[in-house]
Amino acid sequence: MSATDGGTVEQYLDQLYGRLRCAPRDARRILAEAEDHLREAVTDGLAAGLTQQEAEEQAVSSFGSVRAVVRAHDGGIWRLPGRAVLFDLALAGLKLGGIGALAVGASGLLAAAMNLLLGPGFVGGTGRGVTYPAASCRWWLADNPGVHSCARAAVLENSIDAVSLRLAVGVLGLILLLCYYVAPRRRSRHVLPDGFVPTIAVSLFGAAGAGLALLAASGGPGISVVGPGWYLSGALVALVMAAAFALQLNRTLLRRAHG
Repeated sequence: MSATDGGTVEQYLDQLYGRLRCAPRDARRILAEAEDHLREAVTDGLAAGLTQQEAEEQAVSSFGSVRAVVRAHDGGIWRLPGRAVLFDLALAGLKLGGIGALAVGASGLLAAAMNLLLGPGFVGGTGRGVTYPAASCRWWLADNPGVHSCARAAVLENSIDAVSLRLAVGVLGLILLLCYYVAPRRRSRHVLPDGFVPTIAVSLFGAAGAGLALLAASGGPGISVVGPGWYLSGALVALVMAAAFALQLNRTLLRRAHG
């Protein structure tokens, strides 16, 4: 029987484990360090002539209360679990927002490829059967010299917007991700589960990809104003992102299943 098999030390370790709010790896490290220290203290107490119970009580008393140990590892603002959760949620939102905006930018690059390979009408629409405001027509014709049809100018404008506006969103995504990576945080104090971000990402990207693919395939609302490529470019990127996060989620679940 080891020195720490008695009730006092075991109860202390159980309480410490229940109060820790950190990543599993960090919790195991803290518990291992606490158990090693307590084992040595109990051994010293037994060598000094104390009984097992007395040695354990003295070891626990000298080590400090569970609350003190947890607070020492929490530090600063991390004393309140609710604040830690909110901070982790903010970081997760920043990361997901940046990745989502980058995906929009990637769909802009795909729309540019579709414009080049399949023509601007595949992304920008046919322009047939659509009535455009006179002011918009003058603007589009001025932006596209040499084009004499308002419908054609609208198609070109749509096809260009599908690229330029999405690329601008992609730049915003880079800024958000930069903010995420430079944000002050304690990586050892993650409160949310490891699979939280990939689970949300799979759900959002999967739903967006399925919806956009359905619109592209069925000629949904606005298909005469914009072409199927408008939706398809977004659907393909969203589905690829969903698949990538699904693989990440699967690895996380397998890692957790294997301890």
